[in-house]
Amino acid sequence: MKQNPMQILQFIKASGNPQKFMLNMLQQQSNNPIMANLIQMAQANDEKGIENFARNLMKEQGLDFDKEFNTFKKNLGI
Repeated sequence: MKQNPMQILQFIKASGNPQKFMLNMLQQQSNNPIMANLIQMAQANDEKGIENFARNLMKEQGLDFDKEFNTFKKNLGI
């Protein structure tokens, strides 16, 4: 079943600690080497590494990171 992105965002906001919520979500995918690398970056507070990962992922999908991130922040009310 595919989740509605707005439902996911509401759930993240309601969790009280979005960073912990996302880290827990990533840890569930720890058998994936890419996710394991992201977890390590998150635990090390490597914001630059995570941003570079996200930029590269968006670029591969033909998306503009800055535009998508601004939309994401707007949806979170940031």
